[in-house]
Amino acid sequence: MIKHKYYIKTGRVLKVGLLKELDVDGTTDNVRYFFKDEYARLCRLAGGGIKLTSPQIDGMPRASATGNSMENQMVKVANYHLLVETIAQALNACSLRSRRILIAKFIENKKDWEIANQIGYEKTRYYHYLKIACSEFADTLERYTSLLGDADLLEDLHAYKDEKSEQRVNKQ
Repeated sequence: MIKHKYYIKTGRVLKVGLLKELDVDGTTDNVRYFFKDEYARLCRLAGGGIKLTSPQIDGMPRASATGNSMENQMVKVANYHLLVETIAQALNACSLRSRRILIAKFIENKKDWEIANQIGYEKTRYYHYLKIACSEFADTLERYTSLLGDADLLEDLHAYKDEKSEQRVNKQ
């Protein structure tokens, strides 16, 4: 069920939209931050050093620990793996151009000028497509994260224009 309609006045025309107006620059910044800090950490945590071993029996009685810390740790790592796989699915769901830009920039850590040369665009056109790619990724990540059934696993990377104005009002 649709809860909100957003009315945007542009000149003399009043547009009615079902979605909030996207702040493309803010969304791009959120995606950059996500890949710079969060994604790298998720990858480290997903590959994080849990080794499954058989229990050692030496015949000596021991007090059992409360809870099952090994099981809890395995569940955490499994969730991190799931999140990294979800991020890969979201990347693969982007258009070919966006996928190439995002992977080159955030996974392969190439410089902007290298990517622009590689895909054959001038710098200004490349930055335009980078913003589109970041917006696409935020959309696909939101979709694939929602399929996991837990909206709190990853933050929404979208930034919205009306949130920006609300933040300015609250700061004054």
